[in-house]
Amino acid sequence: MKKLLCYFIGCFIVVLANAQDDIVINLDSIKNIKSTRYSSINEVGVGINVGGKLIQKFPNNTQKRTLGIDKPDFIFRTVHGALINPKLFIGAGLGIDFRPNGNYGSRYFYFTFPIFAEFREYFLDGNFNLFVSQRIGGAFHLDSYFNNSINKGRYSGAFGEFMLGGRYVTNGKKLAVHFGVGYRLQHLQRKVDIQDLNGNAGQTYNNVPEITIKHYVPITIGITY
Repeated sequence: MKKLLCYFIGCFIVVLANAQDDIVINLDSIKNIKSTRYSSINEVGVGINVGGKLIQKFPNNTQKRTLGIDKPDFIFRTVHGALINPKLFIGAGLGIDFRPNGNYGSRYFYFTFPIFAEFREYFLDGNFNLFVSQRIGGAFHLDSYFNNSINKGRYSGAFGEFMLGGRYVTNGKKLAVHFGVGYRLQHLQRKVDIQDLNGNAGQTYNNVPEITIKHYVPITIGITY
């Protein structure tokens, strides 16, 4: 019995040794910002508005209107999460989109606060990687112009952002510089008191759902650590 036990132990040690020989330690994959651990993505940039639509849902009809091109937004994003492996990042983040409205004086401005989940995939080995990122969530919007009138300029709705870009890992392996360009869809809704000028002229409807759908091209640069 002892001889049989020693035999099995010996076989186990041989198999374990062979398995260890098959393990290849890729030191390049254990870089600080590429390892499986906490990671933070922070970026600034501009969001260029390329079109939009305004929808007002009256009791008896729905009116749609094409919106003009807005001035570019200044945008900031911060995302915190983990690298599931050196190629896949999953996290959650928030941001600020700020746009001053110079046509009405310095006191008028627009803020949008997106909150989202992010999935980012990296491609290519080495210190330079390409990436694709998808951000999905919601947003809140504050409009100081409408906040000073009867209809409060507070919207909320869905937020989606798709980005393509590149990331360069610095020599210290603790920091990376990244850049990207993509597409952002912003859906916002609120209820307003408004006159139906196309129907009963002069009649005011209360709590009319007002929906804005806007399309943007975001261009960003930032750091990952």
